[in-house]
Amino acid sequence: MGSSITNPSGLALERGMWAAVAVATVIIILRIVAKIKIHHFRFDDVLMVIAWALTLASTVVLTLSVQNGFGTNLETLPLHNTKQVLKYIAIQVPLVTISTGLARSSFVLYLLGILGGKKKYSIALWFAMLLQLSANIVSAVLPLCICRNVRALWDPTVKTTCGSSVAVVRFSYFSSSVNTATDLFLAVFPTIIFWSLNLKMRIKISLIMLLSLGIVAMVASIIKTTQLDEVPSITNLGAGGAVGLIRWGYSENLIIIITSSVPCIRPLLISSVRKLSSAARSRSYELSGPFSANKGTTKNGTAPTRLREQEHEHQSSDNRDDCDSIEQILKDSYRTGSTMESGRGIKKQVEISVVSNSNQPRWGDRGSRP
Repeated sequence: MGSSITNPSGLALERGMWAAVAVATVIIILRIVAKIKIHHFRFDDVLMVIAWALTLASTVVLTLSVQNGFGTNLETLPLHNTKQVLKYIAIQVPLVTISTGLARSSFVLYLLGILGGKKKYSIALWFAMLLQLSANIVSAVLPLCICRNVRALWDPTVKTTCGSSVAVVRFSYFSSSVNTATDLFLAVFPTIIFWSLNLKMRIKISLIMLLSLGIVAMVASIIKTTQLDEVPSITNLGAGGAVGLIRWGYSENLIIIITSSVPCIRPLLISSVRKLSSAARSRSYELSGPFSANKGTTKNGTAPTRLREQEHEHQSSDNRDDCDSIEQILKDSYRTGSTMESGRGIKKQVEISVVSNSNQPRWGDRGSRP
């Protein structure tokens, strides 16, 4: 069938999802590069790559379902196309559901790596991760187990016994509610933790904003939950083929992948900006006027050593505030407690100068001279 003419809704869904997958792919690549650069490529990154791969596979299956008419009234399709659409939906929904659970788990493991120093934080994060992952795995597998012969999910000619589809839908509501609550928890949790740390206000705000982007995924999860009863099946083909449900299911998944990876690429982006600005400053120094070189110099035309060291320390301090990874900032802060300011200890420096003047008499020699 000519899907480009008769299936505009399906084509719009397919193109939108591929565009979102392309964005997620770029973010994942930047995440890998950034984590390797700072030598922090760990299991949470492996989980995120697996989640991305599952999403990519499910998007390919979505394309196949659209080519067979997904997005139109399934009741008007030929039987062969209807069977193909239902089979592809039975494959892609578990893939994207498990991918969503793994993506959330990756973000929780990332938080555990930087906030897991305290036992109560670790318990809360582990509980949230395991609860949502278990709910998503069961929600993905349960529909495939409802019938003795799984082919009955898409082929009405197969004779077998099936369980109650109502129970499957009810568990889907429970799973989506857990996902929504987890997204809210993971958005609020960093705010509470970071606000109590002794960091500069601008660093607090930037960390809170970066690690609380999952609130957007919570919105997508809520919208998806309201459309769970539209999932196509043998007994519920639906007029529109549940385009809205599939769209928001994919949106929730891709938003989690993107927003959970953005904090990881922050050091890479800021480091690149710093290099560009440093190059610009170097060029500006070369074009400076002849009189500017005399300021703050000694007789031989060089800046005093202590002054150059102070300027270097100040520049390094500013660069550290902006370019250090989130892991380093928070680990330094937890290691030194309340005496930290942006990951550095507060030090007091006292300089003592001793001046000797041979023309002045010593205390013991007063009155001994004529």
